[in-house]
Amino acid sequence: MREREEGRSRVKGKERGEKKGKAERKRKSRREALRAFQEGIREGGRRVEEALLNFGVKGIVLEAKVFGMVCGCAGFQTDTRGIQAEEVEVLKEDLGKLLASVGESLGIRPDFIYARKLPGSEEVVALTVRELCEICKEEFAGSNAPPRPDIIVLRK
Repeated sequence: MREREEGRSRVKGKERGEKKGKAERKRKSRREALRAFQEGIREGGRRVEEALLNFGVKGIVLEAKVFGMVCGCAGFQTDTRGIQAEEVEVLKEDLGKLLASVGESLGIRPDFIYARKLPGSEEVVALTVRELCEICKEEFAGSNAPPRPDIIVLRK
């Protein structure tokens, strides 16, 4: 009887060890996926900054981030400084293509691409590509006007 119990105990211990190993591999895999995603975000920010320089714009990218909104929208945004609304208007098509490409590389469908100005100024403080949720798709679909006065629509 005791031999049987010891045998079961060894089997259970082995099973626990296998479960621990699987859990550890799963955690490691998640960490690796997160690091790869973070690198994709950094690379997106670098691509935007390099493109701005290639376009002759002396702006900088301070921060690049992926976001999710309560409504269900998701997107990629770069916080910028040194870019003027006039420069964005001239480069609308090129910036739209660039941001669409960066968004797609991160798994974000480029439904709405825009630049945001600092309210009361002509300085552009963010370049954003956004995948719209069903509610926002309906809201944006019927209008060609920008949703707010501080938004410059690059692509819809």
